[in-house]
Amino acid sequence: MPPLRIVTLSLLLSPLGQAEESPAHLGPITGIVTHGDHIYSVSQAGIFREAKRLAKPPFRVMSMAGAPRKNAGPLLLLGGGQPAASGEIAAIDPANGTLTRRKLGDDLVYSVAVSPDGKTAAAAMADGRVLTFGFPSLATGSVTEANRHQAVVRAIAFSPDGQWLASAGLDGLVLLTPRKLKAKPIVLADHSAGVESLAFAPNSSQLATGSRDGRVRLHSIGGRLLRTFQGVGEPPDATGFGQAPRVLCLDWSEAGLIGGTSTGYVFRLPSGQGDWQPLHREKASPVYALGEAPGQIVAGKTGQLLKLPKP
Repeated sequence: MPPLRIVTLSLLLSPLGQAEESPAHLGPITGIVTHGDHIYSVSQAGIFREAKRLAKPPFRVMSMAGAPRKNAGPLLLLGGGQPAASGEIAAIDPANGTLTRRKLGDDLVYSVAVSPDGKTAAAAMADGRVLTFGFPSLATGSVTEANRHQAVVRAIAFSPDGQWLASAGLDGLVLLTPRKLKAKPIVLADHSAGVESLAFAPNSSQLATGSRDGRVRLHSIGGRLLRTFQGVGEPPDATGFGQAPRVLCLDWSEAGLIGGTSTGYVFRLPSGQGDWQPLHREKASPVYALGEAPGQIVAGKTGQLLKLPKP
């Protein structure tokens, strides 16, 4: 394996230009973090808290995660870079604008996650690696390869109890790894297409995974397939001969399991019997990221942060 190259920077996020008026999101909103009533979101235009732009991203951001703090706003972790050039992460404290930045590879970081205790983070790499590292320090010596896929890794998540790390790849596999030294992953190979998204149940007993063929599968934490939802995100007038919807994001809270698709749907999956339920749709406007704030679902689309009342 080639040596891991890491570049370290520490700087103060530059203030916004005084002449600029009413900054707004530009391009896909690729990350959402909620903290109480506050909603943080990120796009090419900047990192926002509600409608206020806090800073410009230091690179193209593909994902954002947060670590809550007592009596303070969250620390934010960004992942992204430049395609076929760099894969980068950055830890940001929105309260004072400080930033620490690392280069992890020569291609994009597609997804990032922070453990429940806020001390460890993980990155899903375009070159197939799953990396973990200390947070928020991003210390050089803490970077470890936890797993490796045979294709791009599109999503990553820690279980709410901190005992598991899951990664989803375009090789069609989900790797479910215990957070123990030298532990081997449980390989979930039930999907027939690349896996785009995943989410743990709030009690860490199940894992939901969404793929490029419009299917969402539920597994027990031990790896047993419990249920498959088919045709998720297919419009009512679908003929079955077009491209299957991609399940781009999933979010699982006490209120239930929700997701977003490439066909513009925000949807809900039932906890019992029944099929997927559309909550909202805008044609030709994919849903790239999801979050949940008190009483509402927050969806990241192209140039738009959509807020929907919880059903």
